Amino acid sequence: MKSIKIIALVFAAGVLVFSGCGKTSSQTGDNSSQTQNNAPTKGNKQTAKYAKAPKRVEPKLVKITLPVGTQFSVALSETLQTNKNVSGYQFSGTLNQPIENENRVVIPEGAEVSLVITKLVKGGTMKTPPEIAFTITEVTLPSGKNYEVEADTFYEKGRSHTGRQVGMIGGGAAAGAIVGGIIGKGKGAVIGAAAGAAAGTGAAAATGRQNLVYPAGLTFTFHLQNPLTISMTEQELASTGSKGK
Repeated sequence: MKSIKIIALVFAAGVLVFSGCGKTSSQTGDNSSQTQNNAPTKGNKQTAKYAKAPKRVEPKLVKITLPVGTQFSVALSETLQTNKNVSGYQFSGTLNQPIENENRVVIPEGAEVSLVITKLVKGGTMKTPPEIAFTITEVTLPSGKNYEVEADTFYEKGRSHTGRQVGMIGGGAAAGAIVGGIIGKGKGAVIGAAAGAAAGTGAAAATGRQNLVYPAGLTFTFHLQNPLTISMTEQELASTGSKGK
């Protein structure tokens, strides 16, 4: 009888040990499975890597070409004087009229224009009259973009025994050389079409010296000598005050 009890106790103990081992293995398996599910897989990493914001679409550019002869009506931002300025002096002006193409405002009124004096002779005696020539070199759009401009050149020679000469000279980038060539022809040189802008002539009676004076705000009309192509977005074109078709 005693032997039977001992055998029963041993059997019960074995059952308990076996049950405990099974439970531990099951919990370990569950924890392992949960860890694997939480760990990022290689596929998840690649998905996260390429899940970026949509690619930014660049705005479409519109190209507008201003033809030869397009007028730039420019008001001087400062006073020019042949007895104070020098050849090569750079100054600025502003458009006092918008520039349009196909009923669209391409360059608005008020846009800044850069200019340069290409020729200057200071006022001397009546035998050596003052001379000046200047032209546009660049225009700046409201967006800040700059464009080189090749336009004709304003030229004026003060009064002398041959009279006053004033007009526009074509040539763009070579304007300086052309001005020099015309001046070199001397008396009776043909300067071209009338400039449409008059300068004041300042003279000192005591010395007989004469100067050409162009006050700030005086307007000059230049004409393109080569086409000018401008690239801008639809938004920039709209900001210039385009009238639309």
